[in-house]
Amino acid sequence: MELSENHFQILDTLDREEISTQRQLAEQAGISLGQVNYLLKSFLEKGLVKIGNFRENPRKIGYVYLLTPKGIEAKSRLAAKFVMRKLKEYYSVRERLAERLVAVENKGRHRIVFVGPAVVKDFMDSIIQENALDLRVVGHCSCWEYLRNYEPDSFDVALLFDGGRKDVRKIREEIGIPFRKLLLLW
Repeated sequence: MELSENHFQILDTLDREEISTQRQLAEQAGISLGQVNYLLKSFLEKGLVKIGNFRENPRKIGYVYLLTPKGIEAKSRLAAKFVMRKLKEYYSVRERLAERLVAVENKGRHRIVFVGPAVVKDFMDSIIQENALDLRVVGHCSCWEYLRNYEPDSFDVALLFDGGRKDVRKIREEIGIPFRKLLLLW
């Protein structure tokens, strides 16, 4: 069985927290109880996890799930694998976003109002700066309804993080921003 992100979440949670029930592990790792049960059985068989006695409270008879040295090693390998995969995804998204921003610039649109999450706006700002693009984010709003706060002449394009053509049509109809000034980021 190839180890997945769920495997890592469970091993990482067991490494960070004292877990005595599968329900608690499911809640802490953000994985379904059934999946936790299935994966824990597999981890026990492979020697990645062991069950230890819970001795801190003399009235309480119970157990705690513990990572074995083999489990710690597996978690470390998984962490390195996932970091590399996430970095590749990050650079891929960064490249796609840079291409999209260059296309906006090439269309002569230089003043942008970004509609979407602030973290993506900050990401865009860094790409604009690093690539020395002739673009400026003149405004930001978390949802398209707030575009009402901007005069259409104050920006060249409203760049929409999510949505589709129906959303563009709705924005045009409800706020009155010309279609040519609305652009989907993706």
